[in-house]
Amino acid sequence: MAKNRLVVPEARQALEQFKMEVAQEFGVDDPRSLASNHTGYIVRKLVEMGEQQLIDNNKNN
Repeated sequence: MAKNRLVVPEARQALEQFKMEVAQEFGVDDPRSLASNHTGYIVRKLVEMGEQQLIDNNKNN
């Protein structure tokens, strides 16, 4: 199995957009140049976004 294989291939465009946004936050022009030490930050950011979505969904219900 490929290391970078997406579970939902249709999500590739959204993932690329997210990489660009994170790269901009770090002041990096090329998201491919983000080192693996930024991975923890990216994961934390994704978790925060997911938590916020859950909070927002619970408020609306």
